[in-house]
Amino acid sequence: MKHFLLFLTGLTMFGMMSSCKEEGPHKDDIVKFSAVINSQPTVPKAVSTATGTGTFEYNKTTKELSYSINYQGLTPTFVKIEYANPAYERGAPLDVAANPTSNPVTGKFKLNDLQQTYLILGLFYVNIYTKANIYGEIRGQILPNQID
Repeated sequence: MKHFLLFLTGLTMFGMMSSCKEEGPHKDDIVKFSAVINSQPTVPKAVSTATGTGTFEYNKTTKELSYSINYQGLTPTFVKIEYANPAYERGAPLDVAANPTSNPVTGKFKLNDLQQTYLILGLFYVNIYTKANIYGEIRGQILPNQID
């Protein structure tokens, strides 16, 4: 009888495990990210009341990252998407808008496998440069949107 009950328990557990569906953002072709942009995380430290936001969509099939970056309270000389490891350091640029005349700044570019990993790990950021702050006046980390 013990063996029969053990068999039924195992069968029940197997049925429960096989009925679970694997779901989540890793199954979607488009992954959404966002950034809150201000002077807090700048390197070296800048003091500014300017702010901004960024929305990003990464297409895992085409490996393209599209973006829309808004800013208020400054006149940028550059709007750059950069990455650094560790994330709080200064890093290398991936895409650059020089002397942007439109707000929001929009665009898209392809990522390689390493850059895709850096994006998912939260190592990408937006850095908005001005004449007064040549290393960046406001900055914001590009992070995955919260999943409900």
